[in-house]
Amino acid sequence: MGQSLSVRKLEAWYGSNKTLKGINMEIDPNQVTAIIGPSGCGKSTFVRCINRMHETLPGTKVKGEIILDGESIYDQDPVALRKMVGMVFQKANPFPSMSIYENVVAGLRLNGMKSKQKLLESAEKSLRMAALWDEVKDRLNYSGMSLSGGQQQRLCIARALAVEPSVLLMDEPASALDPIATTHIEELIRQLKENYTILIVTHNMQQAARIADSTAFFLNGELVEHGPTSEIFTNPHDKRTEDYITGRFG
Repeated sequence: MGQSLSVRKLEAWYGSNKTLKGINMEIDPNQVTAIIGPSGCGKSTFVRCINRMHETLPGTKVKGEIILDGESIYDQDPVALRKMVGMVFQKANPFPSMSIYENVVAGLRLNGMKSKQKLLESAEKSLRMAALWDEVKDRLNYSGMSLSGGQQQRLCIARALAVEPSVLLMDEPASALDPIATTHIEELIRQLKENYTILIVTHNMQQAARIADSTAFFLNGELVEHGPTSEIFTNPHDKRTEDYITGRFG
């Protein structure tokens, strides 16, 4: 099941550039939360902080607290944390030298799973959850790069799901895809929230309106507003949110 997240006074820097300025946010379990805002407002930095990827870059710094299911993520081993908090990136990134099957089970092998039977079962389960099994079950030994763009992105989602996380972070997962593939990904996100807490960074207002239960609007490293998606889009409390959503800037 998905887990709750509490973000408290979160600040982040790239070198001397402060990219997040005191973010406070409660994220409910088993919901889709959309992170919206113009380019450079801190959206991607925010989600990268949640699985501690931000601090892997040279010259970065983080202050504040992120609580996952009652425990600070900074009290946990980063590798163990990333097993609980999966990440799907904007550009599908299957491991080029690996088959479809090996791509899915890569994380499981890394975590020490050796049983061929268990690996196969996990691969099938994850591919089914990513709505990809029926399309690839007869060519599991083909290269992951042999798939279409939309299939590659679902393969990356299957790879993230295989290690059984409770939170799934998605950084513009459909921005490089055609409309049909985008529809597949959105439908998949709707289904996955039954078992996962999902955060999705998106530039696409319509996408946020279609799939997100709640929406958070970021601007210049600040969280301007966070609430139910219907409210954010129809009755925002902050003039800056209204200006962004109606296309006056961004």
